[in-house]
Amino acid sequence: MTPLFRRFLKDARGSTALLFAVGLPVLMLAVGGGIDYSQAAARRQAIASVVELSCREAALDINVESRKTGADPKRDYTSFAKTKINDAVSKLSQPGVTGVAVDTTLASNVITAVATATSSNAFSGILGYQTVALRVERQCNYVVGTPGTPPTGTGKVLFAESFETEHNVASNAWTVLKNWNGWTTQSSQGGIEINGIPSLAANEIRFGNFFAELDSHCYTSGCKTNSSMWREFTNLEVGDYELSYWYISRERNPAYAGQTLCAYKTDAKAEWDKLKAATWREQTNRIEVFFQKKASSYVTPNKDVDKATDQVDVCVHTDKWTPRKIPLKVTTKGTYRIFFQAAGREDTYGGLIDYIRFCSGSCP
Repeated sequence: MTPLFRRFLKDARGSTALLFAVGLPVLMLAVGGGIDYSQAAARRQAIASVVELSCREAALDINVESRKTGADPKRDYTSFAKTKINDAVSKLSQPGVTGVAVDTTLASNVITAVATATSSNAFSGILGYQTVALRVERQCNYVVGTPGTPPTGTGKVLFAESFETEHNVASNAWTVLKNWNGWTTQSSQGGIEINGIPSLAANEIRFGNFFAELDSHCYTSGCKTNSSMWREFTNLEVGDYELSYWYISRERNPAYAGQTLCAYKTDAKAEWDKLKAATWREQTNRIEVFFQKKASSYVTPNKDVDKATDQVDVCVHTDKWTPRKIPLKVTTKGTYRIFFQAAGREDTYGGLIDYIRFCSGSCP
């Protein structure tokens, strides 16, 4: 082998540029594909939110319609529910989404709504993948009442929060806010983390595009990441009320799959024992909820579940969005507050909450 030929074989000049030129299209397609996927996920969430809410509204309307004087007790409400849900979905304006269709069926007092659509791709079309198929399924229970009787379960919503407005958080992003939208936070804590990243919530946001986390990032030194938020309701009359919200763990343990590790204040000791035994990661997903009456001031919530008389709910783990409905009773007219706090390991990985409602009677 001549010296000239050996030098030719060893010459690596320009190889980096060549590899970059070959790999750049692949890298661009990978990044572009990720963008297409994120857009499809956001579009699917928008459809899911409309289907979820319209399904619930259809269930409430069936409750009311079936109880009207002269209503047919044998009426099939399938077309009624279909019209309600289709009308809501038809008003959805979502750029990049085409072919939205909903199939609604009723069986055993359950409405099942399945929506399908296609999401257009901006980058993957280069490889022939012009669209992504979207599918959403939601179910909700309905009640057919007796004609001539008043509707049940149709309390008045006094307050609702789904973390959708009064901020400029972008999709697939997050920020931490203090004393936000009527919620009070503590200066020594991180604050309310408003988050729009579906992958943190098992790739699903049930209502809208955002949820909240209270084990939040601190922007100042020495603050506590476990945060709390509360809001006050003045002059509540004596009567029955309900607090409703949705919960899911951000960090999910396969060993707890399918379990709802939550407990209401009124649950039996066995339920609390099961909850306290779930010590994985020092209950990093733990969320506690309190309902407190104001005296001269509010009592700081007690984190001991055996002593916290004003504690009404605790959740430490679920692997899917789970509704929590807490019956409350006001025996003395006055000012009360609803208080949420993160109470597990402080590591900025906490339980996630969404769609908080406070209602007189039962939340519709």
